[in-house]
Amino acid sequence: MKPHIKAAWLGVAASMAMAAAMADVGKDERLKLVVEPYERHLVLLEMRNFLRVWQVMTDSLIKEDMQTLADAARSMGSGAANEIPPETVAKLPETFKMLAGTVHTSFDMIALDAESLGDPGHTLRQMGVLLQTCNACHGIYQVSTETVPQLKQKSSASAKATAVKPAR
Repeated sequence: MKPHIKAAWLGVAASMAMAAAMADVGKDERLKLVVEPYERHLVLLEMRNFLRVWQVMTDSLIKEDMQTLADAARSMGSGAANEIPPETVAKLPETFKMLAGTVHTSFDMIALDAESLGDPGHTLRQMGVLLQTCNACHGIYQVSTETVPQLKQKSSASAKATAVKPAR
């Protein structure tokens, strides 16, 4: 087995082991992004699309098919950032938007480098950095439709979602 393929599988196994070890069976202390149910669906749909593309990229990396990998990565690049309606984006905290923007531009960079360099090891390292960004965001936020008692509900559609730490 080629070294970069072996590293990819070891990375996947290590990530799964870390996720299991870090699983908290207690109360979820992440900040809540309170949005409407249809907005939550859109945000979670985008995340599922990230995972779908991640799978194509991983399969392509194993086959050293850098063009398929680049095409998949590009599909979730900056162009995909416009799939969430502006009124929903306006409700999200700046840090969340910054992390989401980093994810999209990382997909762009992976696509460009996969095509121009064709180096699976380089791409694997980029994918590792991207996954760290995903893990950071998921460690900070949860997307919720549940109202939080500390927040005053606004009747306008442009009301901002507020990231709040759940009461203990």
